[in-house]
Amino acid sequence: MAEAANVRQNLQNVPSIFEISAAETLDNLIYPALSKIFEYFGLRLDFKLWANLRVREELSPLLTWLLQYLYLRNRASSFGESFYGLQRTATETGELLTRKQQFASASLLTLLPYVERKLKIRSTRHEDTSAWEGRLLSAFHAFHAAKAVHTFLYLIKYAASHSPIFRVLRLTLRYPNEPPQEDKWTYLVLKMLEVLAFFLQFVQWWYSNDQRRKVGGTLVNPEAMPMKELTEELRQTLPKRGECPVCLLPIQTPTACSVSGYVFCWKCIVTHMKEHGSCPVTNYPISLEDLVRIYET
Repeated sequence: MAEAANVRQNLQNVPSIFEISAAETLDNLIYPALSKIFEYFGLRLDFKLWANLRVREELSPLLTWLLQYLYLRNRASSFGESFYGLQRTATETGELLTRKQQFASASLLTLLPYVERKLKIRSTRHEDTSAWEGRLLSAFHAFHAAKAVHTFLYLIKYAASHSPIFRVLRLTLRYPNEPPQEDKWTYLVLKMLEVLAFFLQFVQWWYSNDQRRKVGGTLVNPEAMPMKELTEELRQTLPKRGECPVCLLPIQTPTACSVSGYVFCWKCIVTHMKEHGSCPVTNYPISLEDLVRIYET
């Protein structure tokens, strides 16, 4: 009877995959949301390390690590896991995290999304990447595939953890048997940070590419310069109909820039975007997502 009650209690302490997924989503919002905030205020690390080596990096990863470590040390859970009432415990003993596990968990929660995001940005912008960067990006794809397998095994109650990282650290997610014991000030600080989660979600939604397209974007298409204001010398340099504004030759593989509305050769606009990150005509900032391939019928 006592053994059956213990088994039932353990099953009740196991969170569903939906709660785990929601906690991971909230954790993944921290870095991009903080990046947008610091980018808006122009806050970043910029100092000379030695000789001609200069460090230019954003503050978001550092603050993300500090935030995660604060929660892991006080509540044995990440920011998102604490928000949904989850706790990390040792798989075999059920004990809370050791200091080494707290440090490792905070580092993995911060570094893995940061490195993957940087690699994807470089790949999206068609920047020249080294061989090891390509292998590292492939390793991330393999990791996500392994995580999907772990999630499936967790769903069918065959695995104690939902992620290979938890398996390596010998941890699992559970509901705490009793609320964490915290002093008044620690409780207030952590509660204020949890309220900050709603603000982070709003910031991420506001800057989301999908939502930006739904509301029509934040950039206004430039108005064409009236012909009467152009000098005769400038008129002669303008591309004719069907010519690319960059190479001034007939357009090959026509590609439109959704920010400005101009049409270029695919090779011309991609090359210019990689070098300058802007539209050749209007000088508005653009990315690869702003280029639309035009197919002739």
